[in-house]
Amino acid sequence: MKIYCACLLIIFLAALSGCMSMSGYKEASLRHQAYASGEKDATAEEWRALVLEFEKVIDTDPHGPFADNAQYAIASSWVWSIKADVPEAPQQAIEALQKLVRTYPNSQYVPHAYYWLGRCYDHINKDRQAITQYQIVENRYADSELLEPAQLELAHLYARQGYITRAETFYNNLINSSTKPEIIAAAAAELQVLKPEHKQVVLPPKNRVQTRTQTQTPAQTKSKSKPKLPASTPNPKGLDPESLTREFGLIAKTIVIDPGHGGKDPGALGSSTTHEKDIVLNISEELRDVLTKRGYTVLMTRETNRFIPLRERTKFATQHKADLFLSIHANASESSQAKGIETYYLDVNSTDKASEQIAARENANSGYSIQELESLLKGLIQESKSEDSRRLAEHVQQRLVQVTGAANRGVKHARFVVLIGAKVPSILIETGFVSNPTESRKLRTSAYQHKIATAIADGIDKFLEKMGETPFVKTRSPKLAATSIEGKR
Repeated sequence: MKIYCACLLIIFLAALSGCMSMSGYKEASLRHQAYASGEKDATAEEWRALVLEFEKVIDTDPHGPFADNAQYAIASSWVWSIKADVPEAPQQAIEALQKLVRTYPNSQYVPHAYYWLGRCYDHINKDRQAITQYQIVENRYADSELLEPAQLELAHLYARQGYITRAETFYNNLINSSTKPEIIAAAAAELQVLKPEHKQVVLPPKNRVQTRTQTQTPAQTKSKSKPKLPASTPNPKGLDPESLTREFGLIAKTIVIDPGHGGKDPGALGSSTTHEKDIVLNISEELRDVLTKRGYTVLMTRETNRFIPLRERTKFATQHKADLFLSIHANASESSQAKGIETYYLDVNSTDKASEQIAARENANSGYSIQELESLLKGLIQESKSEDSRRLAEHVQQRLVQVTGAANRGVKHARFVVLIGAKVPSILIETGFVSNPTESRKLRTSAYQHKIATAIADGIDKFLEKMGETPFVKTRSPKLAATSIEGKR
């Protein structure tokens, strides 16, 4: 599937049209519009030059009124560079879009960023990551004009993954509820390919449009007006929203996974080649995949080897309205015999001296003084979901021990800075000791990492079940929507 879609060119042009008033920036924006609309054919070098100009705007004032516009323009330029066959364009586009989401979480372009992240991941055949991005659009931005395009892409990916019934339901829902002829036509065309026996939807001649599998040239679409939001329509006949959410995995919970340490902070050290930061990133990626398969929206504070200050990690979860926060770590001890798994939740006091020492190690370079930490804890413990966090920790710990056969070091509490400020159930999991040769070897294997990830996911499922909740919710109108991020890759 090609990365660009002419029927959505309007979205890019309309989103960037507000950039025209800034001196100096106006010229770059006009050039971007000319390139994207097809008024002028742009070479790969010209797209790169345009990226540099927008980067200068951000460098001049990283938090200025047009900084997010410039960042979105950079991402857009890289997306269009994919058409120009620039080899690094897909990855550059992904990084630019993720930077927009991470740096400017309140920007009006964030829904667009998630949608185009999905398109970019789809282009490089990373289906799971693409599905996550489209689900975020569906869950958090149900009133956006990108909702139905995202659902169309979801249906396409579900079909490619072999979830035929799920894909068929999405296509039928769009055909029956959409007010956009191009969406109806595209859904009908893809459903016809998926289910040849399905009755073809016939549109009046004046409304016929090319489907998403037939691309227009940019020059054929020059309108700068923003598409109207679809009007609310009744539920499609014969579709039961509750059964649909349960059967087809519509998400009601957003989980933020925090791989500990990273970048200049290696975390606990085992052998010369065993660093906590690498092991926990691998486990976190495995956990993300397991949870995504189970229908959750999953976001990670980091997806590469980069350093993130502790206080920024829960801030990330808050900004993106997480429902659960999991910080993944690996332990170390002066004794090479120390072993086992333990799970922590935040509390003013530590369970024991050992817990206090582990918290002190994990809190290193937090940026808080002892006085500041005490002051923060007094207020924040009251606001935190301490009891829920304890129960989440118990379910996760129990399942971890059952699945891995590791020594049970129990559920404990301590003053972990990374958990401060989280107003949702939050836990920190020490998945094993890198200082223990036997446990370290296990932690480095993909099979054991998968065991840990599966056990954590099982614990989350059990926790939500005990709360009287499920990973699913009822929909509001035909826009199969629910509640609800992502670091740089």
